[in-house]
Amino acid sequence: MKITKFFALLCAATVGFVGCEPIDNGEKPKPEPQPEPQGSITLSVDQTAIELGDSVTFTVTDSEGNDVTSAASIYNQDLDKVSNPYTPTASGSYTFNATIGAENSNNVTVTVMAEMPEVPADPQPANFAFNHRGLFVDNTGINCGYCPSVIDVFRSLAETDAHKHYNEVTVHAGGFASGDPANSDAANKVNQFYAPSGYPDVRLNFYTGSPASRSVQGFTNILMSYIKKNGADAGISMAVEGDNTKIYCAAQVKSAKTQEYKAVAWLLENGIYSPNQAGATKDYHKIYDYALRNISGSYSKSNISGESIGTVADGETYDCAFELPIISTKWKYENMGVLVIVSAKDAQGRWEIANTAYCKLGESKEYEYVE
Repeated sequence: MKITKFFALLCAATVGFVGCEPIDNGEKPKPEPQPEPQGSITLSVDQTAIELGDSVTFTVTDSEGNDVTSAASIYNQDLDKVSNPYTPTASGSYTFNATIGAENSNNVTVTVMAEMPEVPADPQPANFAFNHRGLFVDNTGINCGYCPSVIDVFRSLAETDAHKHYNEVTVHAGGFASGDPANSDAANKVNQFYAPSGYPDVRLNFYTGSPASRSVQGFTNILMSYIKKNGADAGISMAVEGDNTKIYCAAQVKSAKTQEYKAVAWLLENGIYSPNQAGATKDYHKIYDYALRNISGSYSKSNISGESIGTVADGETYDCAFELPIISTKWKYENMGVLVIVSAKDAQGRWEIANTAYCKLGESKEYEYVE
């Protein structure tokens, strides 16, 4: 008996019990209908900061809030289509967007870190009255003979109650920074942003202004005119780890006001020694602290506030992470710390600092609340 005839008989004999498989006539099954988006589409991701080896999952919604993920294609910054969920194969910053037909979504950025520091638990989850810290930016340089006087002011200011309401950065750049060991490309860009007409030049925040005098009282007056004593719009919790190649910072932003925020990390180095500081009369005048070394993401002389993290609703949190390379072998990574700056638009539509937090390498910092 031929084999084909045997199988035909076998099928006929068992039809009362199991039935035969349907004959493949070459037609493909019709695909499931895909949802049609209503209006524009929005891309979101379940995690914006992950450790290398972890995955992210994307969700696409239309303007009416319908989930249309199954109809969307997700692309990275190189216009390569990626899977959903997606597992990055290298650390770094990745940008994604989604398309459905002619509709394009917003961009979302995911930071992938080789080592993810652990942000401390919120000690007061129901509290939204955050201690407010502005940022003093000291534009300075090794050849500036009057610049050591600012160091004296900051040392005295640190002994007052105002100290809990600011962080500080020294920006060694500009016309008096030739040969300055604390100079960096990031410092050059920040210096260009402020465009000082003379040195020393101290600014509060991005746009608040300069102290009326180079004195503790002058610094205190401008600081306290800005500080929200009942609490800042946002709080910052963070942790910092790293080695001699990269510094990693994980942070969480907790919002007390629904608005769009930007977040950026500035890498600072302490204890930079320079025996040639002009105008130095004390040993500590030759030691530079909180010197700007690097800035997360892309930055320029017109943008030092980082990238938008979107709108964070009142009572919600947003997790972010930053990778800051150690560019020079002359930088001492063990003396590093990270300043996280969160900003929001002011009445003039400018990105102005909403709050800041600073944390040394190997440490973590909880949310600061109004005492």
